[in-house]
Amino acid sequence: MIRTHVRVVSALIRREMRAHFGESRIGYLWALIEPALHLVVYLIFFTLVLKRNAPIGTSTALFMMTGLIPFFLYSKVMNYVSQSIASNRNLLTLPPVKPIDVIVARATLESITYLFVGFLMFLGLYISGIAEALPYDLLAVMEACTLAIGIGLGIGMTNIVIQSFFHNWMSIFGMFSFPLWIFSGIWFLPDQVPQPFREYMLYNPLLHIVMMFRAGFYWNINSFYLDTYYVVGVSILVMVVGFALMQVARRKVLEPT
Repeated sequence: MIRTHVRVVSALIRREMRAHFGESRIGYLWALIEPALHLVVYLIFFTLVLKRNAPIGTSTALFMMTGLIPFFLYSKVMNYVSQSIASNRNLLTLPPVKPIDVIVARATLESITYLFVGFLMFLGLYISGIAEALPYDLLAVMEACTLAIGIGLGIGMTNIVIQSFFHNWMSIFGMFSFPLWIFSGIWFLPDQVPQPFREYMLYNPLLHIVMMFRAGFYWNINSFYLDTYYVVGVSILVMVVGFALMQVARRKVLEPT
């Protein structure tokens, strides 16, 4: 049974790679260019428009990258998983292919892709002379990435179920989740936020993931507000809820739209 699922997931990953990147190498190159363009645009806006420098360390580019990578890792996995059933509905008519296979294949591909992109981006910063781009606590970085993937996976599965009842859900979800982009600590440290707003923002698990990720690069960062137990608990909770909803609403999820 396990071998069958592994073979199915492997085949789905290969299929998703062809669909996601195309048959040429340009698609793989774009996976690197896209986040690089994000960094350049946000770096210009942060330094030239807002005229701000990094609140910690010597590199504004590194500070922004340590916020962008964990956030985009969550966001990319969540969005890719959310569309997994709708994009593979025909395949799910085949007996060996289960919804969980499609979900695992998509989450695995997007996670590996963006982790590799992040590695190349930090490597580029290190080669350019930014010594802090080499993490001093790799375990903290790996933990943050794992939690970001877990929350993205859990919310993605939940979105699949909600979409099966409300087809325009992702548009609504996009509007409600946009504030996460602003309040997840990509551009700032929690210490810079005055009370009582800081207390409200600390309920956002992505803020803790960004703090954890940054703690792997900056030895002198203040981790007082980082609550590891909270973010681990949230990650486990959303994955359990997402998986449970997928099981309960399995027939509805597989209904043709």
